[in-house]
Amino acid sequence: MDEEAVRSTLQNAGFTQYEAEVYLALVKKGSASATEVADASGVPNSRVYDVLRDLEEERLVETYKQDSLRARALDPDTVIADLRSRADSFTETADELEELWDAPELDEHDVTLVKRFETVVEQAGYFIRSAENEIQLAVTPSQFYELQPVLREAYSRDVFVTLSLSPELDDGTPPGGQFDFEDVATEVSYRDLVTPFVALVDRSKICFAPQPGSGYEFGIVANNRPLAYVFHWYYQTSVWEPWEVVYTTRGTEPPITYVDVRQFVVDVAPLHHEGADVTVTATGIDTETGEERTVSGQVVELVYTGSTLDNRYPSLSEVSGRVSIYVDDGEEVHSLGGWYAKVEDLELRRLTIDSIELPERTD
Repeated sequence: MDEEAVRSTLQNAGFTQYEAEVYLALVKKGSASATEVADASGVPNSRVYDVLRDLEEERLVETYKQDSLRARALDPDTVIADLRSRADSFTETADELEELWDAPELDEHDVTLVKRFETVVEQAGYFIRSAENEIQLAVTPSQFYELQPVLREAYSRDVFVTLSLSPELDDGTPPGGQFDFEDVATEVSYRDLVTPFVALVDRSKICFAPQPGSGYEFGIVANNRPLAYVFHWYYQTSVWEPWEVVYTTRGTEPPITYVDVRQFVVDVAPLHHEGADVTVTATGIDTETGEERTVSGQVVELVYTGSTLDNRYPSLSEVSGRVSIYVDDGEEVHSLGGWYAKVEDLELRRLTIDSIELPERTD
């Protein structure tokens, strides 16, 4: 590749010398700190920040904060189209840029702050493609349609998809029959208030952006279990639990599947206290070995906040403390916990109720 020719042609297309140097360096590297851009492009440190700002105003790059100011090239389709439209002499340069571009993702980092909402949705789609067990999503109808293809793929892989749908900023409540959730979502609720964009994947990956019209324009992209736990509780208590479920694949008869230990306890506690025999199959991570393990058997005890007070009909908020399920497989009793289980045998990933046998009535 003749990089000098590429730089020259970019300048002919309207880039300044420094802009061409910085833009070409970012297209090649994908993303880099401002200092790394200066080193790679030869642009002085004292000028590289101004050049990055000018390129960002042209929507050619995006800057974001981690430990220091970083930047990444945005998709160069606009530049490529402009080059192709000028003359045959620009075609070779456009091909070179297209070859260099390999859709670089944001750097692997625990927490990244970004400026563009589009970046948050793009990263959500990337995380959803890698989902293995569960997805929690709060979106507007337009965002749902944008992510629908990757959600369908995840659902086909037996990923549990919980979807909270809220109205657009300038729209009212959409009719319930307007959306087709079949083969896309496991359960759907509708929230009639504008909601921040939230995507939680496999208890670790997070995408968040404030609701439209809030006056705040930023996004959070993270791969961080402790932070995901905080967002999970926000999702459960504010976005999910208070609102009506408008679509579900979960029936009232077994098999009934759960990915949340607390939701299982809320649903099963009344049956357990009435003496029902509930048998389950549960898969989780062994808290000693870190390996995935499956146990099957009868639920013999539920321990949760309020259980000592004979709280037979707990709400989700009333089981926000320690929650444990004890399952007897006929040989030994196994204890199952939720996120960050330490004292239990397994950190639960998925549980299916295999059967429910109610006690015989004596009256």
